[in-house]
Amino acid sequence: MALGQYHLFLVMSAALLLLNGVSVAATPEEKIPGGWTPIKNVNDGHVQYLGSLAVQAQNVNGASLKFKSVISGETQVVNGMNYRLVIEALNGNNMGKYQAVVYEKIQITSFVSLLG
Repeated sequence: MALGQYHLFLVMSAALLLLNGVSVAATPEEKIPGGWTPIKNVNDGHVQYLGSLAVQAQNVNGASLKFKSVISGETQVVNGMNYRLVIEALNGNNMGKYQAVVYEKIQITSFVSLLG
């Protein structure tokens, strides 16, 4: 029997969109349910990982982008978390900026003690 199951559901936006804007930082305490809040540290490993996953998902759909980094982003508290990310990626020899929306929901379905 496992300690628990950890489910991570990512729903990628229908397409990455060319974007010109950038966002500023805010603290987690400023998050408003349903509203978008700038990500304070886009260099956080988890944020960069989500950006990389967004590019990989787009490549599965026929693109051939190479992820460079997330350069800005916002979060939205829903039944989970939306991340609206501005991503730099190479498309051939051309660097481009793209926007991806990633939905993340963590759901623990079981957690039991294995002792006694």
